[in-house]
Amino acid sequence: MPGELRMAVIEQRYSKSGATSWRVKIRIKNNPTVSGTFKRRTDAKQWSAQTEASIFEGKYFKHAESKRLTLSALITRYIEEGTEHLKDLHTRINHLAYWEKEIGNVLLANVRRERILECRADLKRSRSNSTANRYIATLSAMLTYATKTLQLLDSNPCLHIKKLTEPEGCTRILSDEERVNLVQACKGCTKYPEMLPIVLLAITTGMRRGEILNLRWADINFKTERIILWNTKNGETRTAPLVGPALVALRARAKIRPIDNIAHIFPSRVEGNSMNFFHLDHAWRLVKRDAGLTDFRFHDLRHTAASYLAMNGAGLREIGDILGHKTLAMVLRYSHLTDDHKHDTVTRMSNAVFGEST
Repeated sequence: MPGELRMAVIEQRYSKSGATSWRVKIRIKNNPTVSGTFKRRTDAKQWSAQTEASIFEGKYFKHAESKRLTLSALITRYIEEGTEHLKDLHTRINHLAYWEKEIGNVLLANVRRERILECRADLKRSRSNSTANRYIATLSAMLTYATKTLQLLDSNPCLHIKKLTEPEGCTRILSDEERVNLVQACKGCTKYPEMLPIVLLAITTGMRRGEILNLRWADINFKTERIILWNTKNGETRTAPLVGPALVALRARAKIRPIDNIAHIFPSRVEGNSMNFFHLDHAWRLVKRDAGLTDFRFHDLRHTAASYLAMNGAGLREIGDILGHKTLAMVLRYSHLTDDHKHDTVTRMSNAVFGEST
């Protein structure tokens, strides 16, 4: 760089006691003056060279900000600026609330892998390995944003944290009795009438939680009895059939719908809520309790829908298309449920070709 654009000055200074120190001042055009004090001249020269290089690379002042910015402040900024593309925003915000509670007062520059691992150990005491991994993933996504987009960090401290071992995917499904009890609990939940159409949609279409909560009236076509899902987890648009009790429940809800066609079908009840859609967790716990359901997650309604499809003759490809599974591996967990259907199909073929056995 031309000499007039930068200048580092190292001055020797003496305290009243006679102790010697070395003060560095770095002036670079169009940048604030940076200074530091050191006991040894060699340290002052080394810091001067490193700091000048960092300033010219555009890193120094960003890193200085990370020494003033708390993780809590980063969380606020990330939610406002870096989460528009997320399809599971509500879940991410719940995760970030945990991190804010645990280490929100820590300066961003001081967020260390060791402290994150301590928090994960605490999470494991009350949550599964899978859930603990999701919490780490949310924190990692935010710190990647801070590293790559905001350039506040050199690297993400979560990158070298190995995932905890997770069990094979669970395929817990509702029994007939449990299904009846759950639907009755939803009908009886007058405080949250949203729960009946939400649960019926989950059971009959296999839609994901986020897909249901993000539905708008413009996505529903009552004439063709179809739902259009524009923003799915796989990033692809798909349609879902709207039939039976789910159709009836949505028609009833449409009687009190707002005029605005882009309004959420299940809007938030919290005034000023930036997410705009219904907060499900508390209402879900209530209906689960009233239905007597244990060891059952909302996502298990999706497994239930897939299992019902399989047991009523749907093939794996049909199940995958309806649920929006992108890979066959995700659908194969239901393959054992299609065994009876396969048996009946082969029996019909055999009878047609060879005649019915006697």
